[in-house]
Amino acid sequence: MNSTELKDYFSRRVSLTSADLPTMAQLFAQLYGDFRTDIIHQVCCTPVTDQPYTWVDPLKGRSAQVMLFFHGGGYTMGSANDHLQLIASLVALSGTSCLAVDYRLFPAVTFPAPLDDAEASYRWLLDQGISSSCIGLAGISAGAALVTQLVHRCAVNSLGCPALALVMSGLRDFRLNRPSIAFNSSLDLVSLERLESIVQFYFPDQQTYQSDDVLCIDQSYTNYPKTLFQAGDQEILLSDAIEMHQSLRSQGHDVHLHVVPQMIHCGQMFARDYQPGQSAVEHAARFIRETLR
Repeated sequence: MNSTELKDYFSRRVSLTSADLPTMAQLFAQLYGDFRTDIIHQVCCTPVTDQPYTWVDPLKGRSAQVMLFFHGGGYTMGSANDHLQLIASLVALSGTSCLAVDYRLFPAVTFPAPLDDAEASYRWLLDQGISSSCIGLAGISAGAALVTQLVHRCAVNSLGCPALALVMSGLRDFRLNRPSIAFNSSLDLVSLERLESIVQFYFPDQQTYQSDDVLCIDQSYTNYPKTLFQAGDQEILLSDAIEMHQSLRSQGHDVHLHVVPQMIHCGQMFARDYQPGQSAVEHAARFIRETLR
């Protein structure tokens, strides 16, 4: 399956412009489920009692190092369960356990509730006796933005710098004026219209998307986790990944950029039948394995 075929298949199954959020979430969950492989049986999933978290461990047991994973879905949908194929792939291929977080979503909440939930999950891991040097952060799409925002929260709240950050198909901030939004608009799954709608509902107070939490890449950092920014060359968020990499690299931080040829937004979710997505997942898992272990 190439990008054109995937995009056509996607558009026949779901619509990103639907106002019926529960139905759209259900259709996305079904779509992602159709791309599952046997790798989900190579991990062990254990819900955490009284917390919106799920442990996803290698079959050999929990590793000393842990990844915090934040799913995508534009803050309106998504879950650890419907991202299980991606999570399981990262866990099985890297040998690293993952704590997947089901953060709160719109319309129940708006910004900064998902980020507050992300910070709470990091604090929860610290309370379990896991040091920041053994914690990595990973997310895709909306979850990728939570990763960079959480790094900022860790710095300003003196929570300790995570060891690693994996930012897959992430948005730099909500100033939607970057070149790839225009030059990849006809290629990608995600549109400028979709991004603008997220700004409208996620930031009812339009000033909040100018906060330091959101403009986190513009801040100065004494320490920053070793980071991989990953994006497809056909994504409208390609420029975001390039600019985040350049900004942090100019501060002297150990950050890396992986531009995946012929990949559209969140191609990692369709890796079973989509070679660019499979290449991206393998590269990301290798980055986790080599950095944490």
